[in-house]
Amino acid sequence: MRIPTKKPSLQPQLNKACKQSDKRSNGDVNPKDFILFGKGDFTVQSTWKDNTGEKDYLEDTAFPTLTFPSDHGILATVLEPISPDSCEG
Repeated sequence: MRIPTKKPSLQPQLNKACKQSDKRSNGDVNPKDFILFGKGDFTVQSTWKDNTGEKDYLEDTAFPTLTFPSDHGILATVLEPISPDSCEG
């Protein structure tokens, strides 16, 4: 998931503000979110990213928006234990 760190100038974090036209060239859009687990412990049932609040991700969309008021995207996954012992610490 790429998260732009430069904000529109109306955001309170003015140190991250930039012109809309400069956001892609000056912003940090590197992956920031990881879900780590042992390969032998779980299987992945589903994974999704969301920047809309509707389990959808719109590429190259600056956020927060009026409908998604966070400046962090959502990364979610559903895991299933491979065996009952893999849930015990």
